[in-house]
Amino acid sequence: MILKILLLSLFLLPLQLQAESSIIVLDVKEGQSVLIKNNDEGLLIDTGHMGQSTSILNKLHQYGIKRINSIILTHLHPDHAGGYFRLKEAFLFSNVFSNCQPLPDNVQPDSTRWIYETLQSTQEHHCLKAGDVLSFHDAKLTILWPYEFINNNLNRHSLIINITINENDVLLMADTGLIVEQELSSRATLPKNISTLIVGHHGANDATSMGLLRRTNPEFAVISVNKNNIRGYPSGDVIKRLKLMGIRILRTDTHGDIPLR
Repeated sequence: MILKILLLSLFLLPLQLQAESSIIVLDVKEGQSVLIKNNDEGLLIDTGHMGQSTSILNKLHQYGIKRINSIILTHLHPDHAGGYFRLKEAFLFSNVFSNCQPLPDNVQPDSTRWIYETLQSTQEHHCLKAGDVLSFHDAKLTILWPYEFINNNLNRHSLIINITINENDVLLMADTGLIVEQELSSRATLPKNISTLIVGHHGANDATSMGLLRRTNPEFAVISVNKNNIRGYPSGDVIKRLKLMGIRILRTDTHGDIPLR
């Protein structure tokens, strides 16, 4: 199944205004949010947590975004999806996508349940799984994971997305870890020689294996992380692995917003 995000009014825009899309990893402190921008329209992957909603809205204004075409939620942990409600109030976006992972009634924290229940009754909500492809202007988003759900672990079933713009690949690993990396390696579905790796699980040591790095061979690695965080991210071992591979490391806690194109 191929899902496409298409503008129905492209004929209203002069051809020269169809600029190449760009990717910006937003500094949302504890959490993750990635903006794909084309002129004044954006596609947002994850929203950061609810406490960052005002900051994200300010950033979208700063980058000239007047319309959010779609939001993709890689999974429903609060640091990735908690800002959904505020963004829904601010923008009348066309689509919201998630992995549609079934959750038990007693899932914690409560905000995860609230978002899940809201999505179930949202007409614009669509499910994504491995093999699906979305289009946003000249950006192609290929879903690499998950194939199926084997338990209630939200991190394990996060959407992994490969974003391709002008033959450059940006691989977003969300909060998946080593087991998923091994599974993708065995399926031989990971892209090779990518431009940028958006590091999994905020640089925790349960992700970003040497196998993943050797397979994808990124030039840059971006870590979404907050300064002096209580979990000690990113792991020193992950940093060592990235440096051993000669990969340039960019971090939101030291670089702020990180434009990739």
